Amino acid sequence: MRMNKRHEGQEMINMCKWMASVGLIVGVVLFLLSFIASAYNKDYFLTIISLGIIGASMFMFGFGLFMGLLTETYHRGPCENV
Repeated sequence: MRMNKRHEGQEMINMCKWMASVGLIVGVVLFLLSFIASAYNKDYFLTIISLGIIGASMFMFGFGLFMGLLTETYHRGPCENV
């Protein structure tokens, strides 16, 4: 099944938005949990993991946005960019 060329890049952007939002929610929850669970978090392990998840989610969103926009502009002809 071939996707519509007009919405190919939009689906990539939506997928990356969902992945990034789930990663950001998990990262923020772990970050806040790392302050509550101070007895378990002696070496700031949860803080490091949560900041890594947040950073990876932001990178994934930026990369997905770039790939979605690149896909949309690649499928357009040179006359349609005007």
